[in-house]
Amino acid sequence: MCPGQGAYLPGALRHLREVPAVAEVLAAVDAHAPDRRPGALPVGRLLTEEDAPGPEELLRADPLGFDLATYAAVVAAATVLLDLAGPRVDAVLGHSVGDLAALTVAGAVTVRQGVQLLRVRDRLLRTAGLPAAGMVATDADAGRAARLIRTCGTAQVRIAARNAPAQVVLAGPDAQLAHLERALLDGGHRVTRLASRTAFHHPLLGEVHRSFRGLLRTQPIARPALAVHTTAGHWAATPAQLRTAAAAHLTEPMALHRALRALCRAGFTTYIDSGPRALLSALVKASLPGCATAAPLRTPVGAERIRQRLAAVAPPHRPGQGAW
Repeated sequence: MCPGQGAYLPGALRHLREVPAVAEVLAAVDAHAPDRRPGALPVGRLLTEEDAPGPEELLRADPLGFDLATYAAVVAAATVLLDLAGPRVDAVLGHSVGDLAALTVAGAVTVRQGVQLLRVRDRLLRTAGLPAAGMVATDADAGRAARLIRTCGTAQVRIAARNAPAQVVLAGPDAQLAHLERALLDGGHRVTRLASRTAFHHPLLGEVHRSFRGLLRTQPIARPALAVHTTAGHWAATPAQLRTAAAAHLTEPMALHRALRALCRAGFTTYIDSGPRALLSALVKASLPGCATAAPLRTPVGAERIRQRLAAVAPPHRPGQGAW
């Protein structure tokens, strides 16, 4: 599983910096992003130095750097996990902008393409004249959130993601989002403002989405080596489907809990989180209590410890049954 914006953590890959697959990904991302602002830390340093800027600080100072570091962290970590887990991994699932990392891990696009797409997306977001907007996570369920949106007069707020039975993400203009946050807190709900440069999964980004899709139509898409599942709850196999998946985080709402149930029905029993905070594995536990999860990078460790963590949840391999 390839997480999105929550995947950036300063120095998250510091114990893996000497692993060839990690070094190769970090070097490639920095090599293909020559136009970042003067003085910006290379992505390789952001992910291997513990005192690198935190998510909020990096997002304020260098939004493109934040995007590239998030992408590089997931691609590098997932590549290591694939190497250590071996042929038992049958499919990849992206979450939000993690879809682009998932397509890279699956082999549908190259790291160079991924960086190019993020650079163009950065330019589109900077020049779109968007209002101040953001995203919050809450433990309210979708029904409760929808009722509050109506009663609070915050019609521009949308449910951006249904992540678990009692976890949704809301997106919208800052003023309306703040009003809804207060209502949620008054109702006894937990609310967490996410590190996000704008309201992803929201109609505000409609024009950015159209331009980004136009760029994607010019990109060659390879046949993925791993099956790609989307948070829309279906498989993406054709070039058109894979391009749609790469742009979905801009305007399309997510239904992770539905996608996970579909995967479970298809026979997938073990879910590996390639992020540093075990965010997606926690959502799997909430949605699929009977399935096994692993978050081998939940703390910074070396390759051998990661191998041990993977082995602890490895199911018996039954070819063709999609165990992982």
